[in-house]
Amino acid sequence: KAVVSTQSTGGQLDTRSIVLDMGCGEGTPALTMAKQFGCKVVGVDVVANNIASAKKFQAEESSRLNVHFHEANFFNLPAQIKYEMFTHVWAQVSFFHNHAHLRKCVDVAASMLKSGGTFILVDYYGPRHPVFTRDTTKKAPDMEEYIQTVKDAGFDIIIQEDASRHFLAGTTCLRKIAGEEKNQVEMNFYDGRISSIKEKLIGMVIIIAQKK
Repeated sequence: KAVVSTQSTGGQLDTRSIVLDMGCGEGTPALTMAKQFGCKVVGVDVVANNIASAKKFQAEESSRLNVHFHEANFFNLPAQIKYEMFTHVWAQVSFFHNHAHLRKCVDVAASMLKSGGTFILVDYYGPRHPVFTRDTTKKAPDMEEYIQTVKDAGFDIIIQEDASRHFLAGTTCLRKIAGEEKNQVEMNFYDGRISSIKEKLIGMVIIIAQKK
């Protein structure tokens, strides 16, 4: 939620904003943005269970929030989403599942934005083992490839940041919780991730860009 709040502020969200959350997961970023800024958010995710959880959490939060969740693929969006022009596109740790198709993902983000609209990307870079990506035909891009791909898709970069220190802090916190719960599987997973971050095998990039 802290990452969402910080990056949404940098992306200049307000009550007039209409946000597309590409890969919304269980809806935490979408609900956080709607609560903090009073904006409209449309969340899409290809996983049915994620959308079911997002709608459940929305019902628990407030019926007044202007948030709409849809089960959908980035590359085949339903008409009610496809033909709405958004002021912002948010993508948090969602493109890493499709690293081999990064440019296609960014092109979709660009196509959904109004001219002058804002694209906020938060994602992993540089994984060197398949646990971080379903498509193992191409290694994940490094930070420079992310930046260049966003530029090539017709954006001006406003902010670019290596956020690996935040990634490490968050993972360390999750490892602590797993330890308190004595969940050995998650403890092992987070130990491996912490080691990979410290060895600079993986990291996290934040990009805020404006459509030309």
